[in-house]
Parts: sequence; C-alpha cells; structure tokens
Amino acid sequence: GDCPILWLNGPAGSGKSAILQTIEERYAPRIAASFFFLCGAGLRSQIQQLNPTLAYQASVYSQAASESIMEALKNEPDLCHGHSFQHQLQKLLIIPIHVTQPGGVETPNPLVVIDALDECNDKQSMSTFIEAITTICSNPGFQLPFRLLLTS
Repeated sequence: GDCPILWLNGPAGSGKSAILQTIEERYAPRIAASFFFLCGAGLRSQIQQLNPTLAYQASVYSQAASESIMEALKNEPDLCHGHSFQHQLQKLLIIPIHVTQPGGVETPNPLVVIDALDECNDKQSMSTFIEAITTICSNPGFQLPFRLLLTS
C-alpha cells in the first residue's frame, strides 16, 4: 500500500534538516504540525514536549482539530501525563487531524514533520515513540490521516 511515513536518515551535516525546512516552506499550508529536536536545547531536546507541541500546532492548523483536542483534554485531564505515548498520539494528533479531513481524494493529506529524532535526550522514550507510531500504523484497515516526515 501507500506508506504515509518518510524517514530520512543520514550522517550529521548531510542536509536532512535543510531538506525538511525546504519542504516546510514549500508546503506551509499543508503542515499540520512540526517539531525540531535540538540536542542540549532545553525543552527542544525533550520527548515529553513532542505530543503537547504537535497537539498545539494541530489546534492552530484547524478549528476542528482544536475542538477535538479540547474535548479529549476535557474527558481526560491527565492525558499528557497519565497515559501511554500511543494513547496520547491517538487523542492529541491522529484523531484531531483525522477530523480535519474533508474526505475527498483530491485533497492531499496534511504533513507532520519531526526533525532530528536522534537528538532527543531520552533514547528509551524515542524508541517508545517509534514503537507507538509503528503499532498505530500496523492496525489492519487503519490509514494515518497525515504524511509523517522524520529525520535522524
């Protein structure tokens, strides 16, 4: 099938971030959310910031996504702390972006961009994120409602 994930990897300094920034500029209206990890840069190196940041950006991207996120947080006030990464991704990113989709084939999927995953301060949490996204995508009949662009 059509794989919604593009993972660009290569050695440091090979231009991966530059490619993603070019994609972000060219496809700005389609970018639902993005996160650029930066090693040693405080919050930008912490995986705990990933889901809340992506959720915030998705809420800015679309009113429907914002309403979906607000509803999820109202129903589960501890969503960002007391739940698995997989559950957070579903409630804060996947479902909200799904509700923004008009459903027409002519409308291209939004993009979610995560740069420099390897610069995350917590390798265990990084692998939990990768596991979560893999598990979500491997559900039969499930289609990710966005294209995910990753670099590491």
